[in-house]
Amino acid sequence: MKTQILTFAVMLTLSFASLSPVFSQGGTIKGIVTNDENGQPVPYANVYVMYGDNLIGNVCDFEGNFTIKPVPPGTYTLYVKYTGYQDVQITDVVVSSDRITFVDNAKMTAGIFIDPKVIITAEKIIDKDMPELKIITKDQLDDIPGHGNINNLIAVTTSDVQVSDDNNEIYFRGSRSGDALYIIDGARMLNPESMCPSVAIGRVQVYTGGVPAKYGDFTGGVIVIETQSYFEWLAAKESERLRNGGF
Repeated sequence: MKTQILTFAVMLTLSFASLSPVFSQGGTIKGIVTNDENGQPVPYANVYVMYGDNLIGNVCDFEGNFTIKPVPPGTYTLYVKYTGYQDVQITDVVVSSDRITFVDNAKMTAGIFIDPKVIITAEKIIDKDMPELKIITKDQLDDIPGHGNINNLIAVTTSDVQVSDDNNEIYFRGSRSGDALYIIDGARMLNPESMCPSVAIGRVQVYTGGVPAKYGDFTGGVIVIETQSYFEWLAAKESERLRNGGF
């Protein structure tokens, strides 16, 4: 077991060394690994996700608890492995910048199996500690009326935001003009329309209160925009083409 943990630790060290530049906007995955039959914790299990060809993970403590951070924003499959137990895969684990994603269904079955994989779909994330954070995914963006304008798009998500008559400014409840801060891929912007067309948006996070300290002291709110990569945009266009009959 010590050899297994040491090997896994070496793999993690190499992965962190190659990925350190992309972790500044990372989130966190927390959870507990338990025995499916008796509910007891499974200590020292290996828990990880894959970011491209890189492994990001950790080893559970004696109580089966694990924390993986920082993890670049995205949707992942969480892998859980331990000698003497059936491997587990938990799909659709969504990670967002500056948020904690809790995984409470990592349950392992002891024994030897021909098929070593159990696939579980992650439950919907409930963020009890950040009720003033609204998140809009790419799939949701396409269904919002008027999503061609970023400010209109944000206003639709929460009643705490109002849009000016010319659609050029937004006002958070109780704030003044110009009190909204836009962060696009980690960079501060004054006019997102000129720098980021709505078609390029992959995810939007709207802080209407409880703004993280790293964004500064604002009486308004913060809009964090993560753009799509070229490959994500290409995949979306292909999906749209197929939905339209291949034209």
